[in-house]
Amino acid sequence: MFTQDGFGVRLEWGMDGVEALAPHCTVLVIVDVLSFTTSVDLIVGQGARLALRAPSAESTGLRRPSDLKSVQAGTEIAFTSPNGGRLCERAAQQTRVMAGCLRNAAAVADKAIDLADRGPIGVVPAGEQWGVNMHERGKSGPLRVALEDYVGAGAIVSALLAEGYNPASPEAAFAATSYRTAEPYLAELLGGCGSGLELGDKGLSEDIALAGQVNVSKATPTLINGVFQ
Repeated sequence: MFTQDGFGVRLEWGMDGVEALAPHCTVLVIVDVLSFTTSVDLIVGQGARLALRAPSAESTGLRRPSDLKSVQAGTEIAFTSPNGGRLCERAAQQTRVMAGCLRNAAAVADKAIDLADRGPIGVVPAGEQWGVNMHERGKSGPLRVALEDYVGAGAIVSALLAEGYNPASPEAAFAATSYRTAEPYLAELLGGCGSGLELGDKGLSEDIALAGQVNVSKATPTLINGVFQ
């Protein structure tokens, strides 16, 4: 029942969601809006690559979207995150993996349909972890459901449904409905939710603005041999 069998579009949260859906989906889209998958979109959208595990790659230490507005095409940057990055690494052991966010929701949905070849597509909002920050690789904490990731996942599900890819599980369908309800208020929601307030306190409001742009990117970050390209 928790694999959402019989549905073409599925949704579940965090690492447990990856474990439930990955073996049963031909594509899994990981969503970590603030900020991992937004950073992946910016990197890939400029013709560069992101290596999750590549010691030979150029390691710039850049992680935040506002640090990634200008990346040289053809370069390979190495970093990950304890949320989205960790989920991508695990999911890739079982199925095809894409990185989705608000910026590339429609493009990712379109590419996922091509990759899925009529098989089920899973969308996994990463969420956050209580007591763990982005620099603490290897540490884990209990899942904190994150509004920004649910809205981002809903945008991707909404785009899949608009392309006629269905049926959606109740979990996925409700995320799409939630996104459509939230769409007129995205800036206020992203800035006012817990994750947004945390970034604002650190002077990273530009990250929120970049993450809140909807369908401005045609990038379709796909994880191939540990590298998003």
